[in-house]
Parts: sequence; structure tokens; C-alpha cells
Amino acid sequence: MAFINDYFLRRFDARIVRDSWLESVLSHQEASVEASIQDEEQDHISKVRRLSTINDIDNALNEVDIAFRVSDDAMREVFKTFEFRPALDDLPQDPFSKEYIDYQFSLYEKISGKKYNVNNEASEWIDFNTHSTCPFPYYTQSFNTVSDQLMMVALIIRTLRLKSGAKILEFGPGWGNTTLALAQMGYQVTAIDIEQRFLKIVEARCSGLLTPPRMICGDFGEIENLEDSFDAILFYESFHHCSNHQSLIRHSRTHLAPGGQVMFASEPITDAFPMPWGLRLDGQSLWAIRKFGWLELGFTEMYFRELLLRNGLSLEKHNFPITELGTIFIARPLSP
Repeated sequence: MAFINDYFLRRFDARIVRDSWLESVLSHQEASVEASIQDEEQDHISKVRRLSTINDIDNALNEVDIAFRVSDDAMREVFKTFEFRPALDDLPQDPFSKEYIDYQFSLYEKISGKKYNVNNEASEWIDFNTHSTCPFPYYTQSFNTVSDQLMMVALIIRTLRLKSGAKILEFGPGWGNTTLALAQMGYQVTAIDIEQRFLKIVEARCSGLLTPPRMICGDFGEIENLEDSFDAILFYESFHHCSNHQSLIRHSRTHLAPGGQVMFASEPITDAFPMPWGLRLDGQSLWAIRKFGWLELGFTEMYFRELLLRNGLSLEKHNFPITELGTIFIARPLSP
């Protein structure tokens, strides 16, 4: 018996040493990866052209159009080469004030050439016959873009960890890739999108399912008309299009079932953003704002946490380095 005890003690001590060594190695690897990423970001920043006029933006977007004729990947590489950086000296200090909101929408009007309206979020170029059978990301024919999107659908499902038959409210389903996967799993999905063309595509892709999603055409304010409570509210690359995100957070909190959660997947929430919240001015965002009139917002994590805290929500962050889209935030009601 003493021999057996001694044997297991030695194994236990060896496991502690092994785990300590492994933890040290992983910590060193994480630090190396983080340093490498910071070096790459710094190198990228030094190569980015800083545009100062609307004419500069239009010239850069002409380069985007030329690259798109080559491939979707080529276009996305050009996105990375320019940004617009206006002076922020007159930016109001309080990100919750009307003056701050007015500042952001004045900047939007300057870049887009028109006042913001939710109807600007329309996508008139969508073709049902083409895109119902070959939607984004598949039509890009890019292994990078397709794999990133498929991985994110998997990570969303894995991180939500919802029980069978749970009720999900999805805002901005777009092409319906996530909607389809969730509905196929038997979840009760309500999908809200401003674009009727998207909803028709999602409806076609989900036809024949035992639990097809409920489709509602409307903007983010449609949440105020819902009487349901949901186990999860999902924003996947959609929250940053909301023109009244502060109100949306407040109403999302009131539509959660007990134990419910709000997920923000692949949303531009980072303390690298140059102001508490506001218009994103990187190449791809400028393209979306100037060419289509879409609203493209970004947020610092500090501001976002404060916003959720003011509405009785905590925030947890999940990083999945397997894809550049792999940052997911989960908001849950604070304990009473």
C-alpha cells in the first residue's frame, strides 16, 4: 500500500511539473503571438495612406473597383491600404450626449453625400435567382472569406451553448448562413432585416425545414414591437449598422428570457478605436459608406462596457484567433 501511495504521489508531482511547464510554454507562445500581431499591425499602420478629402476617398475607391475586377481577395487587400482621418479636436466629450450623436451623423453626411436614413441600408444589387443558390460568402470564390464565415457560424453556435428548442432573435441575418444553421438545429429563430430581398433569399434557403425561421422586415427599432422573450439575441456583423445603438441595448435587455444572453459576434469593438464610438473610417468602411450609404460604426471596449453596465448588463469577451473575425462578446443581465 505504501508503494502504491508513493507511486501515485510521484505521478501527481510529475503532473504538477508538467502542467506548470505547459502553462509556461503556452504563456510564452501567447506573448510571442501577441508581440508578432502588434508588430504586424504597426507595420500595416505605417503603410496605410491617410486620406484628407472626399476627392482622395473617391480616387481610392476607384482603385477598389479596379481590384474587384481581378478578385474579391484583391479588392479586400486594397481596402487595407487607405483610411480617412479627420481632426477630432471638436469631438464632443460625452459619448452619450446629443451633441456627440449629431457630430457622428454630420461626419456620415460629409462622407456619404446624404443624410442618414434607414432606407440607405437597402441592397438593390441583390439578385434572387443568382444569390438564392450562391449567396455570400460562396460567390466570392475566396477560400479565406468562405472559411472565415463558416468558422464563425460554428463558433457562434459553440459559444451560445443553447438548449434544444431555444428561442433566438437574430438581427441582420443578411444572406441567412447563420439563420439556416440555427433553424436546421431546431431552434426557434426570429430573423429581422431591413432588406426584403435578403429575407426572400433566407426564406428560400430554409424552405422545407421542420422549424423554419419567422421572418420580419424592419429595422432595429422593430424590437419595440415584439412581445416575445428570447433565450438569445444575436448580432453577427450587424450591430454596427444601428443608428440608435444605445436604445437598442436598452430594449434588448427587456426582451431576454431568464438566463438569456445577447451575443455580439465579429462586431468592431476594440480599444484601438480612436473615439468612444463613431463612424469607422478604414478602407472597407469608407467603401460601404460612400458607395452604398450604409452606416458603419465602431466602439471602444471601454465605452461598450459602460453602455451595457448602464443598462444592467455585464460583458464577457471570447477570443478565437483561428480567424480574424473571431471576437465574440456575450452580455448577460447583472444579478439583482
